[in-house]
Amino acid sequence: MWRALKAQRSPVSFQKIGRWWGTNPKERREEEIDFIAFSKETALFGECKWRGERVGEDVLADLMRKSELFPQFRRKEYALFSKNGFSQALRGREDLLLIGAEEMFEV
Repeated sequence: MWRALKAQRSPVSFQKIGRWWGTNPKERREEEIDFIAFSKETALFGECKWRGERVGEDVLADLMRKSELFPQFRRKEYALFSKNGFSQALRGREDLLLIGAEEMFEV
């Protein structure tokens, strides 16, 4: 994400980035978000999947659900990382940052 920020590909000009896990008080269970990059009232929530199939809308929906645990961010953006690509439905979205394995390992 730091490279994406430097290349001006990030939808959020963040100052901090990190992983988060904690309790969802509404559902009374542990939750994990692979990364949150944020700056003041804006956050970029990200999920990384290293599996044999393409990432689909279910992964995005789950990430959006978990992002609701952070009401302090008025603007929320989303990024998905995938080893084997993305579903057609996700590739058609312009409001989502999609990063494949090729981009992750660019030097």
